[in-house]
Amino acid sequence: MKSILSSLLLSLLSAAAFAASTSSLPVISPDDHFERAQKKAEQLKLLFDENVKLEASGELDKTTLPEQLKEVQGAIAALQHDLKMASEGGHVVATYMLANMQSRFGMSREERKQVCEPMHKAMEQGLLAAGVGYYYQCDMTYMRLDLLDPGHIRYLETLKQMLLKVDANRDYYPLYTNRSLCFESDRLAETKEERTLGNMQARASARLLTYDQYRADAYYILAATRMNDKGNPDSVNLTYLNQALALGCKDPMTLKEYYEKSFGNQASK
Repeated sequence: MKSILSSLLLSLLSAAAFAASTSSLPVISPDDHFERAQKKAEQLKLLFDENVKLEASGELDKTTLPEQLKEVQGAIAALQHDLKMASEGGHVVATYMLANMQSRFGMSREERKQVCEPMHKAMEQGLLAAGVGYYYQCDMTYMRLDLLDPGHIRYLETLKQMLLKVDANRDYYPLYTNRSLCFESDRLAETKEERTLGNMQARASARLLTYDQYRADAYYILAATRMNDKGNPDSVNLTYLNQALALGCKDPMTLKEYYEKSFGNQASK
């Protein structure tokens, strides 16, 4: 009996000592986790940039790439962990970045849910990048071209309201996007490009958008998919289009000529 009590007391003392020691450890804030993630991302970028230089000079030793890939995968896992911790602590940009990293073409319903729920959460918290990203990755209405669907109309209203305010997180831009109608190059042309590190770097750089570029994409989404009560675009769409063009949008759908011809006179009144 005595030995049992001794063991019990020892366990309690050990637990108390552990609690005392851990309570004195510094608490890592969401911002700290996000900063850690940023540092890991910068390290990955430096490694990639170095390989691009070696490739361009013909000095890249491709036999070392498999080993490097293992290191990169480990670093990405650590990066995602820090983003997850920051996101769980309420860091909206971390939430968006994590969802973006998990997004891929041909997601299952469950995978889409894991991407779109946090993307929607970040959008509701006012991050414009998430508002734009939600359209490309999660707006099933857009994918079905059912532009009068109530869900799509609510989404466009949210996007419109976001554009009326300044994003409180604008200092975090530029941010990466998986899609951009306004600024990314022709995806079909990309598939025909030689698969080199340099080309991959160029494509990634084109998808790193500034705050104003996200605003341009948001206006272009409104210009292209907003419909009036009759199910048609009108002069309001042209107004949105002009706002997108003023911010540098390339108008890949060539809406300008059609809108000007159809209701340009209405917009000028």
